[in-house]
Amino acid sequence: MKHIIIPDAPREIESADRIYPPEYEGHFSRLLIKREEIIERATDLAKAIHNDYKGKRPVLLCVLKGAASFYLHLLEALQDLRQGFYTEFLRLSSYEGAQTSGTVKARGGLHYQDLTGKDVLIVEDIIDTGTTLSHLLPVLKREANPKSVEVCTLLTKRLQTPAKCEAKYVGFSIPNQFVIGYGLDYNELYRDLKDIWVISQKGIDFDPHKLHG
Repeated sequence: MKHIIIPDAPREIESADRIYPPEYEGHFSRLLIKREEIIERATDLAKAIHNDYKGKRPVLLCVLKGAASFYLHLLEALQDLRQGFYTEFLRLSSYEGAQTSGTVKARGGLHYQDLTGKDVLIVEDIIDTGTTLSHLLPVLKREANPKSVEVCTLLTKRLQTPAKCEAKYVGFSIPNQFVIGYGLDYNELYRDLKDIWVISQKGIDFDPHKLHG
């Protein structure tokens, strides 16, 4: 299934009607992908997944926290297609601020035996260097011994160096810029945005301690 390419140059899409918390004003350099486009793409990906897993019950393994919004819409689309599935969750992290750390930290209550002998579909928010998946995939195969393992990601980032791992199902290919929103964060901010934006320097410099709560 061919992915949708978001060009390097700014797209001519209206951003004035987008809503977001007022404390984020000025924190975006441009709107990259609208929520409506994301949901439509999640539906297309669900159709491809259903076609490949028809008659099976794959385990959809959500990589938290970033993939949670995409995961929800993907599951809803699969439900509409009457596709059976199991759900599991795993929290991984390889970022410190806007830079990948090169190491992966795993947290969560996943029991590998729940994946043994099953078709597993890992659901990710974004693949750039592929560090997270290159750590996760060998561990899953060794510890869980699943029947099969594939990856579905909302985004892939176009880098000069190829990613260490690739996904079978890809929503959008995006420029090499740091993106936020729709579950993607910068220091735990911006997950609460409905759309996907490119962060501005003001957003990078913002002190989250200024926020209440």
